Amino acid sequence: MRFAEKIDEPDLRHLYFYWLSKKTSRFPPPRSVIEPGEIRFLLPALFIIEVDHSEERFRYRLAGSDVEALVQARLHGLWLDEALRSPLREFFDEAFCAAAFGRKVQYRRNTLHLAGRPYIRYSRILLPLSNTGERIDHLLGCIKLDGEIHARNPGMVEQHEITISDVATFELDAYEMPEEIKRLGSGGSPDQ
Repeated sequence: MRFAEKIDEPDLRHLYFYWLSKKTSRFPPPRSVIEPGEIRFLLPALFIIEVDHSEERFRYRLAGSDVEALVQARLHGLWLDEALRSPLREFFDEAFCAAAFGRKVQYRRNTLHLAGRPYIRYSRILLPLSNTGERIDHLLGCIKLDGEIHARNPGMVEQHEITISDVATFELDAYEMPEEIKRLGSGGSPDQ
């Protein structure tokens, strides 16, 4: 099964094809070719993370309102370790490290069980960006809630818990020219 076929959420699949279409002579594409205005309808759910390789830290350069509502924190301009507390910080840090330092594209379906709050099911895609084609400088991501935020008995979860229900990844170094890019290059629709 191709990676795109594992992405159930249409908006996340759209962002994946947008990212593929921005490939120039190197893979992954550089941050400079990503124009948030071209994917305006995704802006509330979009985020861009800057990667600091010297300290292995991540800074939010763009964080839409849906992203901030999900974690109940103001994120724009903050480092991950400043913005979020455990275990959310460790959960996001693990995913960002795999994308930035392991050069992996990720699609996940997650459930957040946060103490004192309803549980939240959502899908997320994480796409590496590179100015040099070698080192990952930024991560482009998007989240989509899977339906409503579900009420539950607050006493059921005393600590924050995160459940990953599905994961699809591929390593950039092992990635071959996909059929999706060939169709986009010939003017075909990504969903054909």
